[in-house]
Amino acid sequence: MTRQIGAIKLPINRLHVELTNICNFSCEFCPDSRMKRQKGMMPVERAKSIIDEVGRTKVARLMLFHVMGEPTLHPNLVDIVQHATDKGIEACLTTNGSRLDEKLLNELTHAGIGHIIISLQTPDEKTFSLRGARGITFDEYEDRIISIAKGFLSGAEKTKLTISFLSSPLRRLIIPIFPEVSIADTTADLKKYLKLWYEKITKSEDTPLNPLLLEGKTSPLNQIKKIWTFKENTINISDRLSFHTRVLGDWSIHFDRKNVDARFGYCPGIQDNFGILWNGDYTFCCTDFDGGTTAFSYGNTSIADYLGKEVVQKVVKGFQQFRVVHPYCRQCLGDRSLLNTIVKQIGSIVYFKWIRRN
Repeated sequence: MTRQIGAIKLPINRLHVELTNICNFSCEFCPDSRMKRQKGMMPVERAKSIIDEVGRTKVARLMLFHVMGEPTLHPNLVDIVQHATDKGIEACLTTNGSRLDEKLLNELTHAGIGHIIISLQTPDEKTFSLRGARGITFDEYEDRIISIAKGFLSGAEKTKLTISFLSSPLRRLIIPIFPEVSIADTTADLKKYLKLWYEKITKSEDTPLNPLLLEGKTSPLNQIKKIWTFKENTINISDRLSFHTRVLGDWSIHFDRKNVDARFGYCPGIQDNFGILWNGDYTFCCTDFDGGTTAFSYGNTSIADYLGKEVVQKVVKGFQQFRVVHPYCRQCLGDRSLLNTIVKQIGSIVYFKWIRRN
C-alpha cells in the first residue's frame, strides 16, 4: 500500500542532514564562500531526535549526512551514525576524504555506516588547486584515497564506497559556465581520468580483485568506455567500490546574479530529497546551501508536519505539472537571458525525466 502525505509519496529517497556547514576545503566551484548563514555544528541531541523520528515514521529511505560543510569535523559523528544504525536507518556519509584515516574509517564501519561517498571531484594535481585544501598536498590526498579504496576491493563488510568525479562539459556550450574551471570538459577527458584512477587503485600485487571484473561486458574498463560526460555515470569496480560522475553546474555563482525567472520546468526536490540544516531549518532540496527555501524549523515542526505544509505541497504539485511556483525555485531554474532560461527550463524536464533515469 502506497503511503503519501498529500502529493508526496513516502518514503522519500533521501533526507540530507547537515551535521555542520564548516569545511576544511574552500572549493572554487562550491558556494561555501558565498554562504551568508551562520556556521555551526548540529547538537548531537537534535541529530538523534531527527534519527528517532525517521526510524519511527520511515519517512525516508536513506539519511545522508551532508548539505554543506565537512561532516567528519563533527566530534560526535561516529556516535550519530551508531544511533542511526540502532534505529534501523541506512546512513550515508559524503566527505572530501581528507580526514578519513584508517582509525575513523574503522570506527564508522563498526558503527554501521552503509555508504561513504568521497567527493574526489578533481582528479589530478592541476585541478586539485581548485579545492582550496588546507593542510594536505595533492600527493598526500591521492595516497589517502587510493589506500582507502584498495580496502573496498574485497572483504565481507557491508559498507560501500563511492568515489565521485566532476565533469565540466557545459564550458563548451554557447552559455559559458565557470570559464576558469576546467576539470573534464570532454567525454575523452573523463574516460582518461577514470581509467587512470582505476589503474592506480587496482594495479598492485597485494590488491585482490575478482577476475570477472577484469574482462567481459561488465568489466570496469568496458563500463568506462560507455560513459558520457553530459550525464551521471556509475562504474562498478567491485561489490563494495564504485566510481560516480556528475556534471558541474553554476551552483556557487548562480544566485549572485540577476536571472530571468523560470515559469515551467521540473525538479525532483522534496519528492526525491530534502534537507535539514545544522540549526534545524528545513530546505526543499540538498542544493539549497543558504536556506533560501527555509520556512519552518525542526525545532517546532516535525518532519511529517513539514511535508504536509501548504507551501511544500504547492511546490510539489507545481513540479508534477511542470510549473515552477516558489521564488527560489524560479531563480534556480532561471538564467541570465530569456533564451537561456527557456533552454534551461526545457533542459530540466529532459534531464530529470529522461537523461538522469537512463
